[in-house]
Amino acid sequence: MGNKKKQRPHHTPPDRKSKVVPSSAVPPGVHNSGERLCWRFKHVDHDSRWRFDEGMSEQWRELMTKMAHCESMTVHELRNSSRFFKEYDLPSGLLQEALDRLTTLRLDEMTKIQRFEFTGTQRLYGFLHDNVFHVIWWDPHHEIFPSKLKNT
Repeated sequence: MGNKKKQRPHHTPPDRKSKVVPSSAVPPGVHNSGERLCWRFKHVDHDSRWRFDEGMSEQWRELMTKMAHCESMTVHELRNSSRFFKEYDLPSGLLQEALDRLTTLRLDEMTKIQRFEFTGTQRLYGFLHDNVFHVIWWDPHHEIFPSKLKNT
C-alpha cells in the first residue's frame, strides 16, 4: 500500500464583492410600523395657493421634523390627540376655493378630510386611509378651514 497523502478539502473563500442581500432584508423598525402613520404625496396639489413652495426651506425642515414625529404614532393615538389632528365632514366649513380644487383634482367624492395642526396657523390637509395620510395641501395661514375663534 502506497503512501497516500490526506487531502484537505478544497475551500474557496466567499467573494466579498458580490454580497448577496437576502430578500428578507428590511430597514429597522419596519415590522412594527404596519399600524403607524405613514405619508403619501401622490395627490399633492401643486397648482393651488396651498402648494409646497421653494421659498419655505426653514418651514419645510420644521414640517418634515414634525411629520417624522407623527410616524411614531398609531392611528388610534393620532385620533385621540384632538387638538393636533382633526377630521372634518365635507363639504361643510371648507373654503369654496378648496372645494373647487378638490373637484379639479377629482377628489370631490371624498366625504371627510383630515388635517394636522403643527404650529399656530400651520395646517397640513389630506385624506387618511387606514394608516396612510395622503397629503393634499400645506396651509401655513389657516385659510382652508377658517376658524370662528379669534387668533387661530
